Amino acid sequence: MLMLLGGCACCCGNAGPIGFAPDLADGDVVGTWVSEAGARLVLRADHTFSTHSLGDCADGDGDHASGADGEGLWTLDEPELLDPYQRLNLAYHPYGEMLQDWGAQDDEIVYVFGDTDSGGVCFFTRE
Repeated sequence: MLMLLGGCACCCGNAGPIGFAPDLADGDVVGTWVSEAGARLVLRADHTFSTHSLGDCADGDGDHASGADGEGLWTLDEPELLDPYQRLNLAYHPYGEMLQDWGAQDDEIVYVFGDTDSGGVCFFTRE
């Protein structure tokens, strides 16, 4: 049974290994996060955010993320069993839609972009 669940997690786009999700509160992710590529995510306590230079994130083929600079509102979903990241929702102004796939752990935030089979992953750590 575990192997079956593990297979599902791998094919459904998880960015990390199978494991228990962190139980993060909103305050645990507030702050400035940066990637090795220089992209920047700022999550504020009032649930506003800003992103900068997401286009600097690239996948293994050198294709860059389509994300651009922007601002909006963020929320953090409840943890899900066997998912090592809690879903982080970024709703950009003026659209109000979640246009990207984000997840949060205790010490990292992940941004998944591009095709679900061969897309890129950009990891952010606290500045």
